[in-house]
Amino acid sequence: MFNKIRNEKGILLPDLVASLPLGLIVIFVMTLSISSFITTYSDIRDYTKMEDDLFQAIETLRCGYIETGVNTNKEPLCGLLSANQVRIGSNQDRITLGVQTASASTIQSIAWINNGELYISGQYGISTFRSPLDPNNPIIQLFPESTSKIGSEKKYQLINTGDFFTPLKVDSEGNVRLLGIKLEARVRFRERRNGQSASDDLLMNTRTIRYETKVFIGNVPRSGTA
Repeated sequence: MFNKIRNEKGILLPDLVASLPLGLIVIFVMTLSISSFITTYSDIRDYTKMEDDLFQAIETLRCGYIETGVNTNKEPLCGLLSANQVRIGSNQDRITLGVQTASASTIQSIAWINNGELYISGQYGISTFRSPLDPNNPIIQLFPESTSKIGSEKKYQLINTGDFFTPLKVDSEGNVRLLGIKLEARVRFRERRNGQSASDDLLMNTRTIRYETKVFIGNVPRSGTA
């Protein structure tokens, strides 16, 4: 019996005390890894949302849309592909799209950039398009979809300062035949930390994306034709 008890093995107190620092280190590393994973996942999610929202905004400019709740008759919002008149504002931050029809109805959309945000409004005859999110608002905000802020700054915003809409090809009568669109957006993940430089803030706390595309205005009447 004595030998059996003497040969039984266990964990001595000195061994347990010596292993505590190692255990704390393992827990600390695991906590950092989980925290880093959550932060990275959140950043990727916000960046992907910015990509999707900006793509949808450009597609709306290209194609327009028909959506229940925009107005009672479901008339289409005029896009570039259906327009036969395109006028660009002097600052290249606004475009007016029109469709000439045999009827007296006016079909027109106006898209513009203001304070880092992209808006569109439209008219179909005497009907004015309304925002699906706010039926009392005739202005539809295409980008950003979310108006949330990180601290005092917008979470999503357009950051290029000009040349949003560029006439790449114009016919002899001044009609825009090929329109260039350039939109650069930024998402902010976190607030700027105390003591952090402006360049480090942009590098570590934000990400940007640039979309450039060209749209052929195929419905514009040929020169010399009505």
